[in-house]
Amino acid sequence: MTSYVRKDRFYQKAKKEGYPSRSAYKLIEINRRFGILKPGAKIVDLGSAPGGWLKVAEEKMKASKVEGQKSKGVQIVGIDLLPLQYQPGKNVTFIPGDFTDPANQQKVYDALEGKADWVLSDLSPNLSGIRFRDTGASAELCDTALNFASRVLRGGGGLVVKIFPGVELGEFKKKLKKNFSRVSTFIPEATRKTSTEIYLVGSGFHPRG
Repeated sequence: MTSYVRKDRFYQKAKKEGYPSRSAYKLIEINRRFGILKPGAKIVDLGSAPGGWLKVAEEKMKASKVEGQKSKGVQIVGIDLLPLQYQPGKNVTFIPGDFTDPANQQKVYDALEGKADWVLSDLSPNLSGIRFRDTGASAELCDTALNFASRVLRGGGGLVVKIFPGVELGEFKKKLKKNFSRVSTFIPEATRKTSTEIYLVGSGFHPRG
């Protein structure tokens, strides 16, 4: 019961402020720390439903303006098996489907119409409660996100991935460091106290295999 009380602050805050989920505040914190959502950027959001991260990205990038100019058009592409729980604006393209399907990855790539500045992955496996199984499945999703990001990111771009740390964490960090100049670990305050999830942020993309 205590764990539910602990989550209520962000849950109630999301309801009050019109976000589809508490996870919106995780991206708000990540953006505050790493400066992701900038004018004119192209963003890919993997695991979008119910839409917390999409809505934050849409709002932050609409609010951002280049001094002395009108706000540049933004292109945000999201994908998830589940539907969104809010109605996105015209600058957001949502693709219903399984991101791990290469055909759906191609749909995201086509919708971008160019290289992405950031790939954001809040993907999570269906948790079984068996730690080694869950951390392994999480690492596999992170590998898929990294492989996709390596294909779609512009030079200097970035990747955010959620991972449930296990024995695979060290090896995955090594992969990130081969592709990004800087790799940081971040745990947003909005993360449930009962969750072991962390976020890895790679910036300064350089394709080196």
